[in-house]
Amino acid sequence: MRSHLAFLLFAFLLLGGTVYPVIGQTSSNDHVVINEVDINPPGDDSLTISEWVELYNPTDSAVNVGGWKVASTTILKKTFTIPLGTIIEPEGFLTYSYTKVWFTDVSELVQLRDSDDNVIDETPKITDVSNDFSSWQRTYDGIDTDTSDDWEFATSSAGSTNGKLIVEEEEEAVSVSVEINKSEFLFGETAYISGSVSEKVFFEKPFFQAASIEILIDGPTFYKSVTLYPDLNLNFETSLSLHQVLGVSEGIYDVIVDYAGSTAQSKFSVGEEIIIIEEEEQNDLSISFDADSYIPGQTATINGVTKDIIPFEGLKFKVINPSGIQIFDGTLYPNTAGKFSTTIFMTTVSPTYGEHKIIAEYATLEAESTFELLEDEKEDTLISLDIDKKFYGIGETVKITGRLNQVWIPALDLEIIQLNNLALGTKDFSGGGTNLKTLDVVRPIGDGNFNYEFKIPVGSASLGNYKITVSKDIGSVSTTFQVVENPDEFIDQSVPFSIFVDKEMYDLGEAVIISGVVTDIKERSTFEVPVIKISVLNELKQPVTMIGVPEGLRLTSSPGTVVVPIEYTAIPDSAGFYNVQFQLSPSIFDEGTYFLKAVYDNRLTASTPISIIDPLNLEGYGQLDINKEVFGLGEEVIVEGIIPNLSQGTGIDITLFKPDGDTDTFGVLADNSRFSWNWKTPIAEKSNVIANERVVISSNYGVYHATFSTGTETVKVFFKVSPDPENDSLVVMPLEVTTDRPIYNAGESITVLGTAQKIAQGA
Repeated sequence: MRSHLAFLLFAFLLLGGTVYPVIGQTSSNDHVVINEVDINPPGDDSLTISEWVELYNPTDSAVNVGGWKVASTTILKKTFTIPLGTIIEPEGFLTYSYTKVWFTDVSELVQLRDSDDNVIDETPKITDVSNDFSSWQRTYDGIDTDTSDDWEFATSSAGSTNGKLIVEEEEEAVSVSVEINKSEFLFGETAYISGSVSEKVFFEKPFFQAASIEILIDGPTFYKSVTLYPDLNLNFETSLSLHQVLGVSEGIYDVIVDYAGSTAQSKFSVGEEIIIIEEEEQNDLSISFDADSYIPGQTATINGVTKDIIPFEGLKFKVINPSGIQIFDGTLYPNTAGKFSTTIFMTTVSPTYGEHKIIAEYATLEAESTFELLEDEKEDTLISLDIDKKFYGIGETVKITGRLNQVWIPALDLEIIQLNNLALGTKDFSGGGTNLKTLDVVRPIGDGNFNYEFKIPVGSASLGNYKITVSKDIGSVSTTFQVVENPDEFIDQSVPFSIFVDKEMYDLGEAVIISGVVTDIKERSTFEVPVIKISVLNELKQPVTMIGVPEGLRLTSSPGTVVVPIEYTAIPDSAGFYNVQFQLSPSIFDEGTYFLKAVYDNRLTASTPISIIDPLNLEGYGQLDINKEVFGLGEEVIVEGIIPNLSQGTGIDITLFKPDGDTDTFGVLADNSRFSWNWKTPIAEKSNVIANERVVISSNYGVYHATFSTGTETVKVFFKVSPDPENDSLVVMPLEVTTDRPIYNAGESITVLGTAQKIAQGA
């Protein structure tokens, strides 16, 4: 079973014959150490003396380091000698720069030697190709366990502390508890997860901050992480809606809570009917791996737990390969919660594939577990890239994983760029505002895998589409994700290619501004850039043409002419945005409806309609555009129109006829023959009325009719209010109703006659 927890191990001891060391953590404070080193600071190292090394004295006494040496041990092997008489005070720092190109940037190992050339301290092999203000530094000042865990690559802090490791062995461990309001749920219910911590914990590194409560909810096809902080009473609570549309499926869900290294677990079930959770009987001793299988080059984590802690007793384990050969062994000691943990490396040198077994003994208790070592199957692509999901909320963490498949290099360039900022408007592709951009480096491990985490900044400016690119000289790979307000309920409506115009109705002679975005950008290894070709089509979807002169005949006295379709070209930028505009020349365009069709790289197509009118055409009739035909309750109706030959400020009378027979009147002023009217549909349905022992049905649902009149001309628009606007359609619009004659005698029948533009559904 895969575990999502990392257990803290207090101590490790090794047995003889161990192939791979079992890593423990002890601090050695009896000698001066190399505390931090920057082998590739910003700028050109061959022009300035900028590389530096920081020494730290973790002891209680001053140390005379005069005559000691700081040396590069790889290609350059340049050695700096510390001036005689130099003293490092207790918990003091000394920082030195020596010469141009002191160190190499790849696989450098730096040593500190005393005056007799004895090695006092050294770094692991380090690589820095970022050429920035990051450095290799000990995770805490003076921490020295002779493992790579002592070091991290982070923003440099030359001449100052990296943070202090404070160990208070007698202090009582922090505890955390978790409870769920029920253990069995039906779909549609809500699970409430709550608990408490024994005390608040604060961390000093990388900056002073409160420890967070991390809640992991892991189900059959569901995984969610929640970050909380304890309240003033040291309690916490969150909830989870158990709807199938949110990705919740039937099965058992584990809830794991971690706070400052302490953990608590619970579980619940979800289904169409109650699923009873059978409690597993906990053995006195158990041993397991963090995965069911591995490939050469990966590191496996061994986790163990015992119900009874035996003082001074260690857990002895050995790992046996399919050939029956012991390849690992060691001794582990439990922490205060009775848990053991260590890691082992899957060698890449002549590995033995198949089922491996671990056998653990703790006093008189025994436990076994297995894992599979699988042959590494490389992917066809040089670099593979993946993310943990496609939609994220503000403040969430994007977990990026990938792998080098055919080659291995020490570092890859990483770029995360925000393609469009939704805080600026979904159709604002002008480049205004500030889009987020992150540049960094990812470092593959032994099997070629790499990972990176990116936290989305808090604020509405983070909303939008993002592109992740991992690249180097060998090639590049990209993927995209989206930041939305509510990722759990978000429905993907994005398209790989879009086209927009600045408005829907234009006058002849106006400029049409076209913009859009390509989220599925074609990657090419040459300097050729795929372009976007935009053609103009008439209402019959035929190309609009113009008369052109062939290039070779332009200088002749009587050149020939050709008919060519109108076409415009746009080039997307690196983020995929494009922008182009053209003039609606009266010599080419007439009044009517046209379509703009965009084609990208002969594989993606998008189109949008526009309307063109001639404001000088006095014979023209009024035109109306409505934002849609069918509305729900509480939605806004937007009508935009034009009535030719209106003077500035002319009043337009609006009458709205409702399905129940009521009417409302409104008025707007014309602006250059144009006008706009907004109206909000009712927010609720009407209640039925009982009158004279009969039920009178009066409804806000139905077909509405609005007229716009200037006294000399009237134009009309119809729309519908429906309880199901997504699936309903406006199929009825009555035109006029008359009777067979205007006057009747008492008792005569009245014949009603009518014509309609369209017959509507249910009318």
